[in-house]
Amino acid sequence: MSYFINVGGGLLTNLNKAKIRRKTFVAREDLLDSLAKIAEQKGYSLYAFVNEVFELVLKAEEMGLDLRRIFDERGVLENAKRAGFILGLESLWYNLSDLAYERARSRALKDWFEAGVWFARRYTTTGSLMDPIEALWRDLKVFMWNISHFDIDQSDVEISIRVLSPRFSEGYTSLLASFLEGMLSGLGFKTVEREVFRGNIRLRGLKAEKVKS
Repeated sequence: MSYFINVGGGLLTNLNKAKIRRKTFVAREDLLDSLAKIAEQKGYSLYAFVNEVFELVLKAEEMGLDLRRIFDERGVLENAKRAGFILGLESLWYNLSDLAYERARSRALKDWFEAGVWFARRYTTTGSLMDPIEALWRDLKVFMWNISHFDIDQSDVEISIRVLSPRFSEGYTSLLASFLEGMLSGLGFKTVEREVFRGNIRLRGLKAEKVKS
């Protein structure tokens, strides 16, 4: 069902201006209902709130901004924040990873593995309607935007991961591989094949119950 709505000046578009002509357009009922709820929460009329939305869209267009891209990029940052990620200089991160790998290799590998387990379990315990593995891979591929090649193939009983990046240091490659293995473990998979060298990670995991002891 659609609603007709009149638009023009409103509370947020300066009532002191000269009278503005109005036009009528058709909008989806569910969208207008949602806008009406938001407007009520903010203490605005639907009329005023719709005009504010239009003004913001026009302002973004004048500035040459893509609203969908802005929302998507903001969503990435919010998801990364909730997942426990922080922003940092890439070169500094590689240097620190190499230092940890050289000075305390066993401890560093263990910590990264456990972080991967924790990261995966965030998705398996949230109760989201989306498949937890699908949601995890979707976010992970976005968070790790510095990886030039990141492929994940999944079936009911098997997962394969392939990571390629010429910018990775040796230490960081090994630690990231441990993190990914931890994720597989947190999702109920056991790593059965592993190929790791600088800038290259290839892992294959099987459902734990399918692996012969």
